[in-house]
Amino acid sequence: MTTCSFCGYEFLEVDSQIGCQGCPLHKSCGKVKCPNCGFEIPKEPKFIAWLKKKRREKGE
Repeated sequence: MTTCSFCGYEFLEVDSQIGCQGCPLHKSCGKVKCPNCGFEIPKEPKFIAWLKKKRREKGE
């Protein structure tokens, strides 16, 4: 789940891709577009997501 830092809406990254279909950079821009307000949020780096997953597994 991704939370929009502008409006607080929680959504799946897959839902954000619908609004990006008309953009010529939609495959490589590195941003996620909030389906609620349209705010563009930088994608979380895979390394950070991996670290968060490891912390959850350890129970920290």
